[in-house]
Amino acid sequence: MSYARTRERTLLALSHQAPDRIPFDRIGSTGSREVAVVVESLNLPEELRTFYLEGDFQYLEFGWREDRERFRDYLPGLPEQASVSDWGIGTIPLKTAEGFHAGNKTFHPLARVDTVAELESYPFPDVTEAWRHADLEERARDAKQQGYVVLGQMSQTILETAYCMRGIERLFMDFYERPEYVETLFERIAERRRFEARRFAEAGVDALRIGDDIANQQSLLVGPGLYRERIKQFHVSVVAVARAVNPSIQVLYHSDGNLTPLLPDLIEVGVTAINPVQPECMDLREVKREFGRELTLWGCCPVQSIYAFGSRGDVLDHVRLLKEEMSTGGGLVVQFYNMILTPKVKENLAFFFDAFRGN
Repeated sequence: MSYARTRERTLLALSHQAPDRIPFDRIGSTGSREVAVVVESLNLPEELRTFYLEGDFQYLEFGWREDRERFRDYLPGLPEQASVSDWGIGTIPLKTAEGFHAGNKTFHPLARVDTVAELESYPFPDVTEAWRHADLEERARDAKQQGYVVLGQMSQTILETAYCMRGIERLFMDFYERPEYVETLFERIAERRRFEARRFAEAGVDALRIGDDIANQQSLLVGPGLYRERIKQFHVSVVAVARAVNPSIQVLYHSDGNLTPLLPDLIEVGVTAINPVQPECMDLREVKREFGRELTLWGCCPVQSIYAFGSRGDVLDHVRLLKEEMSTGGGLVVQFYNMILTPKVKENLAFFFDAFRGN
């Protein structure tokens, strides 16, 4: 079996046809150098080593730059070590006592912006500036020539950007106390996302990666009713702009947590794949059975349980599930996401990399 990247193989899986091997997306949200050390410690052919480290996908993003001065009045007392995003969101990385990444401390630029009038004067990013997106066509073309399936990165599309800017408690109160404020905020974000979606589609990406963390381990943060009433229209508008350029563009939706109750709505939005499909809170077999014809399952790796604490036998059982059940009829991309690379996790990753060959 060849592990060389071919777009045809990967696109076959995304169209729910069975390829000769399962597509793999490189490990997300973790230390790539540490993963490389694990892979390089194994006796693997060079082609297979490259497959695990680089995967079958490449992500493109709009350019951005830090401009703290633009948000000075909105982030009073911001620590010097904090970084500031294009949206004015300040962050400082946090670590556990053992030195592992543990999320971020977030500084919300809209925390004191309480009226629509104040919101209208906020310095939202100008995503239409040519330097941000002028080279997208060239980058997409180069990635395709290297065999990648190409995605336009747009996650934290609406809701998550909004609650990172406002603060999640304030925003969720605003749904009831300031509905006009919420609608204005969502529209200001969405109009920028629509421009990004159109440019990505024009540049020739194969898929958009949209999404908002809208769930926790047990349930949705925003119920289906409120989602349909206040958020869904904005997701629909973003997908529609891309589909107007390329009707066949794939749409990957990312959210941690238990997304199962929202899947029918996401399908209506135009979503064709979901990520990371956490086995700790979503039943993989049930989701495959109920939604596997419409949705590609992208992830499906129990990083919080089996890979954090399990045995070699547990890892082999998981690989067997991926190969024998989840990949049936295509519609599967394997990816590890949000891993904390403890010694146990590295050991279990080594078991996976050895067992997943020959898939």
